[in-house]
Amino acid sequence: MKRTFALSVVLALGMASTAVAAPRGSYKWLGEPNIGANWTPPPAAAVSHVIYLNNCQPNGCNLNAGYDNSTTNTSSIPDTTSTVSAYSGSASNWTALVNCVKQVYSPFDIQIVTERPTSGNYHMAIVAGTPQQVGMSSGVFGVSPFSCGYISNSISFTFANLAPSDIPELCWTVAQETAHSWGLDHKYDNRDPMTYLSGGPTIKQFQNEAGSCGEYSARGCQCNYPNTGSTKMNSFAVILGTFGSSAPDTVPPVVSVTFPTENTQVTPGFPVRATITDDRIIEKAELRLDGQLIGTDMEEPWEWQTPATLSQGKHKIEVKAYDRAPNVTGATVNVQYGTVCATASDCDAAGNVCLDGHCVAGPTMPGGLGTTCTSNADCSSMQCGNDGTNGYCVEACDLTADACPDDFACTDVGGGTGVCWPSEKGGCLAAGRSGNGAFILAIGLVALLITRKRRR
Repeated sequence: MKRTFALSVVLALGMASTAVAAPRGSYKWLGEPNIGANWTPPPAAAVSHVIYLNNCQPNGCNLNAGYDNSTTNTSSIPDTTSTVSAYSGSASNWTALVNCVKQVYSPFDIQIVTERPTSGNYHMAIVAGTPQQVGMSSGVFGVSPFSCGYISNSISFTFANLAPSDIPELCWTVAQETAHSWGLDHKYDNRDPMTYLSGGPTIKQFQNEAGSCGEYSARGCQCNYPNTGSTKMNSFAVILGTFGSSAPDTVPPVVSVTFPTENTQVTPGFPVRATITDDRIIEKAELRLDGQLIGTDMEEPWEWQTPATLSQGKHKIEVKAYDRAPNVTGATVNVQYGTVCATASDCDAAGNVCLDGHCVAGPTMPGGLGTTCTSNADCSSMQCGNDGTNGYCVEACDLTADACPDDFACTDVGGGTGVCWPSEKGGCLAAGRSGNGAFILAIGLVALLITRKRRR
């Protein structure tokens, strides 16, 4: 049978020597340069827990050629636009197959559906048609894109019309091809769905033990897997590490607000940063200011920018995290906005400076005002300004007051917004000091726009 991956010659010879006639599943090596051979579990947010079993009824499945995107019916397997004919088996056969796939994946936090999801990401397992319809040879029973990592929105194929009523064979192939899309190699173990070997149990289950990769003989694995490297693969552990367990999730997330800290003096537009962990997957995190929802993040980093309008007085910050159960955990921090300083000597923390009547981290503190930066994350204020030559951490300032600390000037960056910029670097200054006005004004506006975090 024709092979479509890196070891095509070796595998073809192996098949010829063993004279195995039954069609088997295959995979197509994508070889993305950004993935490489050192596989690690993907970020939680990149993983969809949904497998959509598509039998292409009643009129077949039309596919576009290109990088995989199940939501647009685009597949890396065919080289041209293709049509896969509808599954030719009976309704009872289809029901039996769906139940078998659910049973094989039952240990994991994976949902098997037969209706196309109306939103979100998902793996689409096409269970229909014949291999020739997507440019495969007659000896291929299934095929999937493959790399040493999780492929988002991938499409796998089980050519069910070759044996529409052979439920164990179809179930075996669906499990193998879907798992190829998550970075699993073939396994030299006839109990496991990733095997090529005949015999073993009728319904194969992912084995929770490390074993050699291989088709009809043992070989090294194409990828490096956690704890086993490239010498062995534990298919159960790899899938568990990617999707988590199907057991009830009773462990809530752990949330900590890392900035600002309790009783910090803040200025309008201050950033909020948090660390969030969970034994499984964080679904989303929300920021509330005085009970009002400010923003929702679906993935790390858990960071938000608060509104530029803030009344004087005390305020309550709350970060809430949700896992998929959903378990919910919140963490709160109290802050204050108000006139607390006239000079740096009025600030309690060493290294703070006074800005518009508020204490902020100064040039001698990590990430403080005026320290060099390349991104927002380098700055306590979460604002890194760049004039095309230098990058400095900046703080918002009142253009009418020009109350930046010594050696800084409140520079107009457009839209009525000012930031404290090192005065020795020049600037269009709100108080009417000399400087290259139009030039620095344009630069300041660009700097603020390109470094501010996108709201979600």
